[in-house]
Amino acid sequence: MTDQNKTHSDTVIVALDIAKKSHDAVVLMPSGKRFYTKVANSHEGYQQLLARTGVGPDQVKVGFEPTADYHRNIAYWLAEAGCQCFLVSSLVSNRAREMHYQTWDKNDRKDARVILYLMEQNIMEPFHDPLRSGVVDVQELSNTYHQISMARTRIMNSLFNHYVSLYFPDIERFFNSTRSEWFCRFMLKYPTPASVTRYKLETFIKRAWEVVGRKVSKTRLLTGLYDAASNSIGIPVDANSVAVETFKLQVQRFYDLTLQRTELEGKADQFLSEREDYHHLRSIPGIGPIVAMIILAESGDLRRFKHYRQQPHAPSGGISPMATEVNLQILSGISWPLRANPLSYSKPMPLQRKNPHSPTSEHKL
Repeated sequence: MTDQNKTHSDTVIVALDIAKKSHDAVVLMPSGKRFYTKVANSHEGYQQLLARTGVGPDQVKVGFEPTADYHRNIAYWLAEAGCQCFLVSSLVSNRAREMHYQTWDKNDRKDARVILYLMEQNIMEPFHDPLRSGVVDVQELSNTYHQISMARTRIMNSLFNHYVSLYFPDIERFFNSTRSEWFCRFMLKYPTPASVTRYKLETFIKRAWEVVGRKVSKTRLLTGLYDAASNSIGIPVDANSVAVETFKLQVQRFYDLTLQRTELEGKADQFLSEREDYHHLRSIPGIGPIVAMIILAESGDLRRFKHYRQQPHAPSGGISPMATEVNLQILSGISWPLRANPLSYSKPMPLQRKNPHSPTSEHKL
């Protein structure tokens, strides 16, 4: 009996094990013959691969695992040439390798054979190239924001676990927000307790008034900073020492990354402001510009899904239409198919707990 899940027999199947310098490929011809080849990660290597298939690009199906960003170049070039590109799940590939070989060891050719097996069983998903799909700008905004946030977090941990705890530990309690730009400006101007207590309280308040920016009860805040500096247990290093210079260098890096992150948030909001899906996401409580940008960067056009449950980030992103009545009203603006319309589903009823002391309750002995 013929397996209906297998791919059509008149196509050439190419399974790629992606790497940085070159790719291992196993090619299955329509006749059933297969051969292995090494594909250089270059334009010439891609052309040689297509030439060895002996058919037109529209008759070639290429499958691969997502491997960092190394698969993006060859996938884009093959898709532009007319090939059909597919993704194979790394988790599924790992389970299939264990099932076939009963061992943990692996090599590139073995991985390519496993990918070919999964493609024959049609266990793959179409690959949507970000550049061809028009979401590469959104993805790069999202990736850059992620990198800046990680770098900023590393510097923040370095500041408070080393520099601040040594030179001005009493000021850490005033850092109550990750967006405290005023805190960075203050530390650049007054990095040590001695740089604060060198002035009288009234003089310090006048000098630091513009540094902290707009604040509620600014006088009380500056007075608290002055009291913390007066009773500080920090190491009394000289304000002009090399140690303080390195401290201020880290503070400046932290401040610059904070400004860059804020600038990216504004750019993301401006760039996505003309997209209808972006406004639908923003109208959901708890989803701001960054979360909406991440959802669109990972999912692309939300209207390409035939059913709302197919959205890969719907539950984790907070856009599940079964969650709240507000989400139902928001997603009703997206033209889902009639059977997939979230409004066609009944609202789940809350669970009702039985009163164990009621006369109708059943008690087990």
